[in-house]
Amino acid sequence: MTSGDGVRCEVTGGVLRVTLARPDKANALRAGDMRVLLHALEDAAAGGAVRAVLLRGEGRNFCGGADLVAANAPGGERPPLGAMIRNLSATAHRLVRTLWELPVPVVAAVQGRATGLGLHLALACDFVVAADTAAFSEPFAKRGFTADSGATFLLPRLIGVARAKQMLIRGVVVPAPQALKWGLIGDVVPAGELAGAGEELAAELAAGPTLVHGLTKALISDHLGADLPRALAAEARTVELSLRGEDFKEGIRAFLGRRAPAFTGR
Repeated sequence: MTSGDGVRCEVTGGVLRVTLARPDKANALRAGDMRVLLHALEDAAAGGAVRAVLLRGEGRNFCGGADLVAANAPGGERPPLGAMIRNLSATAHRLVRTLWELPVPVVAAVQGRATGLGLHLALACDFVVAADTAAFSEPFAKRGFTADSGATFLLPRLIGVARAKQMLIRGVVVPAPQALKWGLIGDVVPAGELAGAGEELAAELAAGPTLVHGLTKALISDHLGADLPRALAAEARTVELSLRGEDFKEGIRAFLGRRAPAFTGR
């Protein structure tokens, strides 16, 4: 599994654990860090041992966003017109989309700050468990530019247009308890329990019916913009597929035997 000096990746027990590891920089992501993270996620998407992903940050913060200091170091040449569009497509935007479309469930364990790209990485995951001291923010407008990496797609769908504007235009910082009430995240735990809660949820998901998890993720994503007939047709197709899997057979055997199923992800 690929790792770098800013991102560590390891697979054990069916869980890919990705740790953002630049704590002195609030785990801000450079282009190279994004590429390492992308390669790890794309390897997971290709199949094999990974049945769930746990995304976490080292130190006090989850992720302070993209490392704008490194990207705009003095002495660099002004990029040509269109370079930003190409760069975003190959790095931050590709990363958010990969998380969103990954065919295995993804858990983000968030402490401290989740800012800009860091927030969007968490929101592109399927489950966000946050420490009660965590905070979520969108710094773009206050720095004089518009949001990227999925902000204007993710926020309105999760918390509604009015609250999305509070974050994206006014730059309102949302503490974890408020984020839970808004529906921005799914769980809040005491800060000292965050690591264990993230591991426990990732292990639960890794022990589940992996194919079914992936199909369900795809249906939910597709149906955000679908009408009911299209949604029903897609559900029929995926039910047909999931019923042919080994996990369905095991689920029925476990139900009849009144025991917990032992899913294999097949």
